[in-house]
Amino acid sequence: MTRRFTRTTEDFVCLVCGAAVRGDGYTNHCPSCLCSRHVDVHPGDRAAGCGGVMRPVAVETRTHDVILTHACERCGHRRRNRTAPADDRDALLAVAAAAAQAAVFSTTEVAFPEMGSPVGPDSAGGRPRRRARTGRGR
Repeated sequence: MTRRFTRTTEDFVCLVCGAAVRGDGYTNHCPSCLCSRHVDVHPGDRAAGCGGVMRPVAVETRTHDVILTHACERCGHRRRNRTAPADDRDALLAVAAAAAQAAVFSTTEVAFPEMGSPVGPDSAGGRPRRRARTGRGR
């Protein structure tokens, strides 16, 4: 079995905001603007030839971690990474808010219950019907 992670300690200057970042071997993005650079095929190997800017596009939380998803502007590659305690919490919240807003406004059908009917290409009006009970188990 081959290892898929190589710890590479490197300091770098952020391509987006210009911040000087001191790497610890696990650092893969700027703690100020959360942007990264597409340089790895597997974390730490520096084998990707793309070199594009990877922008943060989503934030998710787990029991003990906050996960940041980056998408490469050049090739579209996506990668999920753990955040670090040094990461700017306001920047994380801004990414989460932007992702939530994009998810809400990207749907083709929007329901407005207080107005009575959903609006969309296949809407027949009214609320969706509830499935009839079959009487089993009650």
